[in-house]
Amino acid sequence: MDEQRLIARILDGHESDYGYFLERYGGEVFAIVSRLVPSREDAEELTQDTFVRAYSRLDSFIGRSSFSTWVCRIAYTTAVSWLRKKRIKYLSIEDHPHASDDEVDEALDDESRLDELRQAISLLKPDEQMLLELFYYESRPLADIAYILDMEAGTIATRLHRIRHKLYSLMKHGKNNK
Repeated sequence: MDEQRLIARILDGHESDYGYFLERYGGEVFAIVSRLVPSREDAEELTQDTFVRAYSRLDSFIGRSSFSTWVCRIAYTTAVSWLRKKRIKYLSIEDHPHASDDEVDEALDDESRLDELRQAISLLKPDEQMLLELFYYESRPLADIAYILDMEAGTIATRLHRIRHKLYSLMKHGKNNK
């Protein structure tokens, strides 16, 4: 379906056509929000808020990205804004022992340590988890991730590198390494 044409129809008064976007991208938006927000109820509410905001800003969608990427950016900013209001604290590891990239790669690629890796990922901040989700699990291009997270692509690459080192540190030293 040509989404640009559908958006034009919606803006011309065929509001019921917006259901297409809810049906098509609802799961994707919920996945992003629920990765950031701890409660399923809150994630569902924020998913609805995302689509309400997207609808109210539909006239500003200019097709610079896909609709999917655009609505995911709205979902991300909606969830981050909610987290800021709630002042939820997450584990932050700013200073971690230095390890070579080879050591990090070896530890993170070791399939026998998958449970440790999953546990370490759960200790990361939600925005760090989101970055891993978009890059590794959804295989999104850096340009799309940069747009969703409102960052430069180079910043995304640097953050991914730092997050991998954090994961290594968490796996090596456990969650008490704050």
